[in-house]
Amino acid sequence: MECQWKPDEQGLQQILQLLKESQSPDTSTQRSVQQKLEQLNQYPDFNNYLIFVLTKLKTEDEATRSLSGLILKNNVKAHYQNFPNGVSDFIKNECLQNIGDSSPLIRATVGDLALSHVSLSLSL
Repeated sequence: MECQWKPDEQGLQQILQLLKESQSPDTSTQRSVQQKLEQLNQYPDFNNYLIFVLTKLKTEDEATRSLSGLILKNNVKAHYQNFPNGVSDFIKNECLQNIGDSSPLIRATVGDLALSHVSLSLSL
């Protein structure tokens, strides 16, 4: 099942830039990025961008893709009850379609994300 959601290219590039900056060894840069990422949680489709980076942007480096999945996993744990149905469904479908990614790191990240998503779904 192919999802109809498509990212805005400018928004996608901004999120990719934040993900790359968050890998900086400079703590002030990391703090700044963390604040920006937290602000992005106000946008209903922010988590769609994160799952998109994790599962669809196979040309991005694994560290950036995996970081996107880890941020999403934390968002699932903290904000799952506030996710619109479409976002939750998109995450679930993308996890199922990408559990067999060729990268061991991405497979592990998708698996962790899927487990936290399922456990939250079952506990609600």
